[in-house]
Amino acid sequence: MELTLRPWAMRDANELRPLLDDPEVRTWTRALAPRDWIRSQAVEGRHGFAVVRDGALAGHVALKMPRPFEWEIGYWIAAHARRQGLASWAVDEATRWGFAEFAMSEVALIHNVDNLGSCGVARRCGYLLAEELPPSAGYPLPGHRHVRTLA
Repeated sequence: MELTLRPWAMRDANELRPLLDDPEVRTWTRALAPRDWIRSQAVEGRHGFAVVRDGALAGHVALKMPRPFEWEIGYWIAAHARRQGLASWAVDEATRWGFAEFAMSEVALIHNVDNLGSCGVARRCGYLLAEELPPSAGYPLPGHRHVRTLA
């Protein structure tokens, strides 16, 4: 199995459409046409990457800076590729890249408390549970904030 991360490209739009239509992915992404969604990944303070397995799109991972000097990582995996270790691989790769590329001392991974899969991804990637968050905009349930620091 060959796994790669690469920047999103307009040529991904047709293959991306069914992935964005997945109800699980739709829960956590903006409802945009594929080309608009791809454009949204190349804005200042955001570094979005396609997760590619054996030449086919399998997911997405992004490092983003929602506030100055505060970094977060987010991801989603296509239904056909879930529960196969791709999320952990992608989060770890993007985190290592971010630490090497930018002057950041920590990265946060935030998810709803009932998302046990994301808790597992965080643990496997060296993100420690830092705090429980109250519900807020975009997170209707309490959340977990995991943090990985530069070693």
